[in-house]
Parts: sequence; C-alpha cells; structure tokens
Amino acid sequence: MKKINWLDHIANLLVVILGISIAFYLESYKEEKANTIQANQYLQSLEEDLTADFNALDTLNSWNSYMSNSLVKLTNAATGRSYNEDSLVTYLLSTQYNPPFVPQLTTYESLKASGQMGLISDFELRNQLVSLYEQYYRGVKQYDDAINQHLRDFYKPFYFRNVVFVGRNRVAREFLSEAEFRNIMYAYQYLFLSKTEYYKGVQEKVEDVLEKLKN
Repeated sequence: MKKINWLDHIANLLVVILGISIAFYLESYKEEKANTIQANQYLQSLEEDLTADFNALDTLNSWNSYMSNSLVKLTNAATGRSYNEDSLVTYLLSTQYNPPFVPQLTTYESLKASGQMGLISDFELRNQLVSLYEQYYRGVKQYDDAINQHLRDFYKPFYFRNVVFVGRNRVAREFLSEAEFRNIMYAYQYLFLSKTEYYKGVQEKVEDVLEKLKN
C-alpha cells in the first residue's frame, strides 16, 4: 500500500487557501479603491453643485433685500406714510416678480436613485446633506410657491384692475387708499420677510456643508 504524503497534501492545501485568500483580498481592495474613487467624484461634484447654490442664494438674498425695501415703501404709501412718488412705478413693477431659487440637484438625485448614499462614509456629512436637500431646499420651494400664489391670486389681479398709468413713469394714486391694497401689501410683506430670513438660514446651512465637504 502506497504511503500518503500528508505533509505534501497539507502544503498544497495551504497554498490553495492562501491563493484564494489573496484573490479575495485583491478583489476587495480593488472594489474598495473603486468605491473610494467614485465617492471622491461624488463629493467633488456635490461641492461644485453647492458652490453654485451658495452663489445663487447670495445673488437672491441681495435681490430679496431690494424687494423687501420696495414692499416696505409700498406698504408705507398704502397707510399714508411718506414714500418717493418718483419711484412708485418701480416699486409696483419690481414686486410683481419673485425669482425662485433653483438648486443643483443632479448629483444628489443620482446618489439617492442609485442607492449609493453609503459611499459617503462620514455619517454626519451624509445626514447634513440629506437634511439640506430634503428639508431646507424643500422649505425654500414652499416659500416661493406661497408667494407666487399670493402674487397670482391677489397682487397681480388688483394691479391690472386698479392701477392706472397717467404717463410713462406715473400712476394715479387712488388705488393706494383702498383697503384691499393695504391688506394685500401687509400679507405680501409678511410672507416675503419670512422667506428672506429663511433664505439666509439656508445659505448658512449650505456654507456649513461646503466647509465640511472641503475638509
């Protein structure tokens, strides 16, 4: 009977196990490296999107300050307080448009749709991103929608029914004394001031997330 060389068999088995282990390790390393590269690409893209959002919010906040001033002037005029009559038409025309905030959503929506949010290993950063896009950006849209509805249902219909131009840059002032106009202006001013404060808070949130992304 032929003697079995157990030492040789065991050595061969160990070689096979070692080979399989190395193959698994290399495959895992390769996958981890690919995930790291993909995560960095997502983070870079998110940083670019949020930088664009921050700049857009910065521009809109400047416009919001101008709009708030116009609304205050119109409300003053409607309640008999002093106002610049030469600027009345400018106030009326500028307050008829509410420029919306349109965030860059492509990268975030791609991450969410692909189920790859886990690629962002920093748990705190991941939560901040979800909060920003799902809560803060949604809140911005709700404010914009509320103001646009107010413009559509009350402000613009009143304007077209009651504001009479008597020259290129002059309007008859009778509409200023109407209670409907005062009510419209107070509601508009309240909504817009609330939106302005919210926009500032969102810009601060974007800045916080950007700082964490860069770090």
